[in-house]
Amino acid sequence: MQRSSAASGKGQGFHFFGGWRRRHGAHVRVNGKPVYVEWSAAAQAALDRRELPLTVELELYFSCLVKKFVHFHESAPAGDSITVTEQLRLVFRPVTSSACSMDLADRLGRQPEVDLAGPIVSKLAPRRVWIDHRRGSWHGEYWL
Repeated sequence: MQRSSAASGKGQGFHFFGGWRRRHGAHVRVNGKPVYVEWSAAAQAALDRRELPLTVELELYFSCLVKKFVHFHESAPAGDSITVTEQLRLVFRPVTSSACSMDLADRLGRQPEVDLAGPIVSKLAPRRVWIDHRRGSWHGEYWL
């Protein structure tokens, strides 16, 4: 796994009304592809206060529709995690639903899922990840 760090938004593209804010970032590899993970100064401050690393799970969910979810875990979920920093871990998890039933989704809150594996899935990876910490909670998004 490769990793490099960047402490500011310089050279990371134009951030409308956000260039004055300090941003943190690191380059990692997911499925052999480069991924830029970027987080806000507020997220860095929250990470600095943690005793254990935060695990960010990027879920690519193939169901009746394709959806992207970002989950934050106090401990690492099952599977391999990628070290972004000492206090930040990343997991990319493509999954599919085992059924496509609206009744079942209503009862469970979402479709039952199974992890995806195989040569096509191993080519999938996010390109960029954004993490923030606002009003006491974690927020994130990612782009493919």
